[in-house]
Amino acid sequence: MSDSPGEEVLTEYAEVSERFETRGGYEIDARTDEVLANLGVSYLTRDRSITGLSGGEKARVALAALLLAAPDVLLLDEPTNDLDDRALTWLEGYLKGYRGGVLFVTHDRDLIDAVATAILELDEQAHRVTRYEGNYGRYLDAKRAARIRAQQAYDAQQDEIAGLRERAAATARMVGFGRAAPDRDKHAYNFRGKNVERAVSRNVRSIQEKLARIEANPLQPPPAPMRFRADFAAGRLRPGTVAAKASDVEVTYGDRQVLAGVSLLVDAEDRICLTGPNGSGKSTLVRVLTQQEKPDRGSVRWAPDVRIGFLHQEPQLTAPELTVAENITLGLRLAGVPNVTDEARGWLVRWGLLTRDDLTKKVMDLSVGQQRKVELGILVGSNPDALLLDEPTNHLSFDVVESLQAALTDFRGPVVIVTHDRRLIREFPRRLWTLHDGHLRVTDLWPARAAAPK
Repeated sequence: MSDSPGEEVLTEYAEVSERFETRGGYEIDARTDEVLANLGVSYLTRDRSITGLSGGEKARVALAALLLAAPDVLLLDEPTNDLDDRALTWLEGYLKGYRGGVLFVTHDRDLIDAVATAILELDEQAHRVTRYEGNYGRYLDAKRAARIRAQQAYDAQQDEIAGLRERAAATARMVGFGRAAPDRDKHAYNFRGKNVERAVSRNVRSIQEKLARIEANPLQPPPAPMRFRADFAAGRLRPGTVAAKASDVEVTYGDRQVLAGVSLLVDAEDRICLTGPNGSGKSTLVRVLTQQEKPDRGSVRWAPDVRIGFLHQEPQLTAPELTVAENITLGLRLAGVPNVTDEARGWLVRWGLLTRDDLTKKVMDLSVGQQRKVELGILVGSNPDALLLDEPTNHLSFDVVESLQAALTDFRGPVVIVTHDRRLIREFPRRLWTLHDGHLRVTDLWPARAAAPK
């Protein structure tokens, strides 16, 4: 600056200094410490190489860098992944007070409820975006109101169709000239009769044309709510009985002990959410409970003849090269259902999860969310006695998540769910399992919670 003559460099320095101060340059070190601490990665030194970090650590450092840059608009894709409860609470407060615009993609219903001022919903079948003003609670109210309107419109159209059919039949019977006419009046009688027949015929055609127009493009009823159709055998899983018992279960991968002497009971009417940090062994524990994986030590015992419905964390349909309908048939047969009816395949259509055209598509051509819905159809059709579900709300739209949560609440058998879904954890379980460092902590959440509103 001393070597530069004139005022230009001083003016530029003043502008740059003001911009640096306005964007918080003098506080950046303190803000960096604060953001890293609140995102749970304060233990990382500044000279640490990014390449040596885990996937979760990389995601949190990248989120910290973006927040510290303070752009005019934040674009966040699933920002709550890899965050614990403390970090989630902090991020919610940060985004609520953010001075710029924020557009975030998320499956976290609590984050939407706390932060969003509007919701953009992308319909995967119609490929349309619908905007809903307000947070998640207002979105649910709007969806319920839309469902009521759709049902009323459908009922009104069905009444109109029935009325048109009745009018057409009654009008066709109005030709009352079947009796013989007197000889002296035969000509006039035939003349009047033919005029009446022509008028009646025109009316019938008009009614039939209107009926055909409606039936060519009829309104569809709103999707039916999802329901698990458990068919318990007599005397199996009576209330108060033990459905499953695990004793001293240990699982070790290499030199890392994932489960360290875990013991637990699952009662016949249990509602359990299994939580814990990423990589703590939650999926491993569920696989052991479903006997998909054998523990290194310990045992798992279920009540006799209990049918277990299991949902993997990611879709794992048996034959992705086959159609949806063929996969449903194959999946139900593998689950012990010998006779698969069209009704079982039609549940997905009635629930609004898939269209009839989707049933003829190959599974490999579906989105991950659509594949998850096919698995839900198979799960329901298998008539399970107990449900063990690994992150079941992943990949699903909110209307499906709400319907699934209500169906799980109404299910009569025990349910164990691995989940990070804070709203599901808050509203669904009667018992909370927390897995950390290979050990399981059990927390009872009595009295039993009421079913979520439908």
